[in-house]
Amino acid sequence: MYPLAEGEQLLWSGRPQRFVRRYRDYHGYVVSVVAFQALIAIGVLGVAKFEVDLAIFALVPGFFGMLIGLSAERNRQRKLLLGVLTYLVTDRRLIFVADRPGGIEFRWIWHPDLREPRVRDHGDGTGTVDFRPTLREWLRDQQYRAQSSLSMMLPELLAIEDAEHVAELIVRNAPRSPVVG
Repeated sequence: MYPLAEGEQLLWSGRPQRFVRRYRDYHGYVVSVVAFQALIAIGVLGVAKFEVDLAIFALVPGFFGMLIGLSAERNRQRKLLLGVLTYLVTDRRLIFVADRPGGIEFRWIWHPDLREPRVRDHGDGTGTVDFRPTLREWLRDQQYRAQSSLSMMLPELLAIEDAEHVAELIVRNAPRSPVVG
């Protein structure tokens, strides 16, 4: 099945050129390690100074090992997804196509629902186009949200060639997109 609607024009298509490492993908590791070290310090202090039973802290390594394992699985899933992902930019929407062995999955977002695109150059001929708000915009919008912003998935085009051109196509076609609803 071809993902374009009748009368919709394909303006650009591409795939991620490489796996991009970002802090937000690895913050689970950082949080786990810092929390583990803090709990070890509290445990040592509790055992040495307050004579707390050492058995209380026996489950701590397993708990934090589980947190690190969950973070690793999340990153593994992301890397696998980037290997099968194709981006399509049309005159109406941004389409994500995942061609997995179990079948093809299509997800899309209409241009009017996107924020202003931001381009980050990776210095190797590729760039990332994302639609994430700045910290100031995100904090301002929190007062108007009915649900947690953590549940929102923000689209991005990772490590694509000619990212500036793709962002320009999206900006140019966003006002002409039909209103859905």
